[in-house]
Amino acid sequence: MKVDTAKRRKLKTVWRFVWIAILVCSMTGGPEIASLRAAAEEANGQEAGASYSFEAEAPVNSYSGKAGPVDCNTCSGGAKVGNLYQGSAMQFNEVNVTEAGIYKLSLSYISGDSRSFMVSVNGGERERFTPPATKDWNTVGVFDFEVRLQAGANTLSFDDDGGYAPDLDKISLTFVSASDPGTGPGDGEDLELGAPVKTVKYGPIAVTRHVKGMSVTSGSLKLLYNTENGLSAYSWKGRGEEAKIQGAYSSLQLDRYLTSKDYAKHEFKLDEVERFQDRGGKGIKVTVNNKQDGLPTLKQIYYIYEQRDYLLTQVIAEQAAPMATNYIAPLIVDRRGGVDLGQYGDNRVLVVPFDNDAWSRYLSKTINTDLNNHNYESSELTAIFDNDSRRGFVIGSVSHDTWKTGIYWSGSNDRLHKLNVYGGFSSLASTHDSLPHAKVSGTEIASPKVFVGYFTDYRDGLETYGRANAAETPPLAFGPGVPQGVPVGWNSWGAVGSNLTYDKAIETSNYFKEQLRGTSFNNDGQLYINLDSYWDNMNDEQLGQLVDHIQANGQKAGIYYGPFVYWGDNLSQPVEGTDGKYTYGDIVLRDTQGNPLPKLDGAYAVDPTHPGTKQRIDYYMNRFKEHGFEYIKLDFLSHGALEGQHHNPQVSTGIQAYNEGMAYIVDALDGSMFISASIAPLFPSQYAHSRRISCDVDGSLGSTEYQLNNLTYGWWQNGTIYRYTDPDYMTLAKGGSLLAAQTRVNATAISGTVFLNSDDVADPTAREYMEKLLVNPAVNAVAKKGQAFRPIEGNTGTAAADGYILKDGSAYYLALFNFTNEPVERTLEFERAAMDNKGRSGFRVTDLWTGEESRAKTELHVTLQGAESKLYKLVPVAGGGKNK
Repeated sequence: MKVDTAKRRKLKTVWRFVWIAILVCSMTGGPEIASLRAAAEEANGQEAGASYSFEAEAPVNSYSGKAGPVDCNTCSGGAKVGNLYQGSAMQFNEVNVTEAGIYKLSLSYISGDSRSFMVSVNGGERERFTPPATKDWNTVGVFDFEVRLQAGANTLSFDDDGGYAPDLDKISLTFVSASDPGTGPGDGEDLELGAPVKTVKYGPIAVTRHVKGMSVTSGSLKLLYNTENGLSAYSWKGRGEEAKIQGAYSSLQLDRYLTSKDYAKHEFKLDEVERFQDRGGKGIKVTVNNKQDGLPTLKQIYYIYEQRDYLLTQVIAEQAAPMATNYIAPLIVDRRGGVDLGQYGDNRVLVVPFDNDAWSRYLSKTINTDLNNHNYESSELTAIFDNDSRRGFVIGSVSHDTWKTGIYWSGSNDRLHKLNVYGGFSSLASTHDSLPHAKVSGTEIASPKVFVGYFTDYRDGLETYGRANAAETPPLAFGPGVPQGVPVGWNSWGAVGSNLTYDKAIETSNYFKEQLRGTSFNNDGQLYINLDSYWDNMNDEQLGQLVDHIQANGQKAGIYYGPFVYWGDNLSQPVEGTDGKYTYGDIVLRDTQGNPLPKLDGAYAVDPTHPGTKQRIDYYMNRFKEHGFEYIKLDFLSHGALEGQHHNPQVSTGIQAYNEGMAYIVDALDGSMFISASIAPLFPSQYAHSRRISCDVDGSLGSTEYQLNNLTYGWWQNGTIYRYTDPDYMTLAKGGSLLAAQTRVNATAISGTVFLNSDDVADPTAREYMEKLLVNPAVNAVAKKGQAFRPIEGNTGTAAADGYILKDGSAYYLALFNFTNEPVERTLEFERAAMDNKGRSGFRVTDLWTGEESRAKTELHVTLQGAESKLYKLVPVAGGGKNK
């Protein structure tokens, strides 16, 4: 019988594609196209304006692939555009409107089954939509979303993204609002606090009691609280600009929905302000007590730090009798224009996936999504920013011991009208939960602690958010004897997958010793040979002999394990390490009716708190340690965070169970191994030295682009909550070309990084690529820095940025990518990349692959061949130099 780590992954792949379909429907993004909604629901609160209609089959429109006009008796004009499948597209040309702004687009379509389409406005970013299936292939349905159009002629292109799209009848456009900023109702009149009564200074922080409330000022940050109506506001001033969050309150769901603003009393006392000092710095704790007879006290708490552009906030419910809830929100805004950046360029909201399973992607979504009150939801954190100026808010949880935190939002007119940051997030599409978030009970219930900050560069804000999390819960330290540098080496999965054998591992170890020793592909002489799933194709004696052989070759051995999954179907099977005391039926995670949870990725979840699970962990961890493994890849960890009924009566939520299980593993390993989390929640983060930033990457150009989407919006995890971000392995021979393979190496080198190859050393092409691409000292030196590059742009929707930068002293490293198979021209302006060239006349530019040098003054112009990427080092020079 194979152990659970060796269960074949065919079902895993099938289930992942199911998740992708769900995620596509729940996480769509783009710069021009806003919120989707079925047109059967009426628009709420939108002012009607000029209307326009355009037939899909009109002669002015253009078609490609198989698409074209088709007769249709039920369609307007007696025709539609059909056959949008397998690489076909149609474009509405000359979509003329008189006024620039946001328009409701009502698409008349026919789709007898569920199909998706991609839309691009004026050649901009493409966005995916999946309208409801119509009754049959003769019935016309209507589907609404918003688009931003320019005055005059526009183009709207619809394509099938290589799959199958609905048939298109016509589009109707209705003017909603102008693009330029405007103020909405409720801009703060109800937040006036009246005259100041008394001010107390706490170092650089000032707290003032007013006639109708209190205010706190710390640098550019100001917090207001109106004790007459229970509403608060946050603002940041600088350079004559002001960013604001207004009309904020907290809430709690018990047998009724409670909000802090509806309480009878909102009490603030100056003498209850407390000083504190923690790993985040010095500051003060300010509390407002919301009280009403018969209700729990809601304590709204604000932690304001000295010299920080952010604060932390939390709400705590207290009462004498026990209570229970699965929803508690420290920060809610529900008013038009309540979240206002003070910037009105390319405003975005970041949607973050809960984990890295099912090839999930980050989404940088236009802020203008408010149609029929549709909300988008992010896990744990978000950034609300203007990509043009890069100014923005960063908001997210910094405590991850009890709750899954959700952030839902909607907006228009370049502002948010709804923002809700709450504990109790549960979503089949995001957290993979088939059950609601479990309830937390007690006489005191605390929400997640939430970070709220505003930054001149949202990228600084995300890194600051990462450091705030690390201050709250420090990342995992390295144990004695575990090298602290970037792990360099080989992983078996991409190379041989389920065909891993003792002989293949021996052959690989020998190849790296005989062919690559003496090159730069190591880290201070350290090189790992890591066994992934199917390591149990070997018996225990072979496993021990293999580790001895790897170590005799001067290398370190790594292993793989899935602690919270069971790949089998026999729930009567005894659990390893329990001496027959427990079966898998005992330890699988169940719902409230006692039924096993549905399989996720083809595997049952097991309960991290069950003694049988812990004994199984002990069995494998002790076995691995006895053999001398020094690296472990922990996979499918998200199963351990699912909501369910847990054995430990003190544990109610999935995150509580996950913390218990992961802490047990760390204790069992006792600092003996480098711990790499593979498929895992983003938080909690303190149980691994690295976390894979994306899901599986097969070495293709498309999968490299996918991995870099996760870097584009997740680079900030590197060096803050995790020591390294793992971009998955480098499978070079499967990339399709040497240039695509080199692009895979570049993507890995800039990602943070766990620098592992995964090629079959018996393959001549693999050996050729390895011996060309793994031995470049300059490129490998960048990888071994272990620092993730920053994205230059953040307006890519669900795609990856094509440019990344790392500052290293006065020098810069720059990576540029072409994700297409056609040549492209790229020009990078140094000012846009925030490269400091003051007092200098330019940069000396070195191509790290070729060593070729050139000079550039204010910009860098590059021609990239299909699938090609470049990795440069730019050093400022004092001498002359031509602008290139």
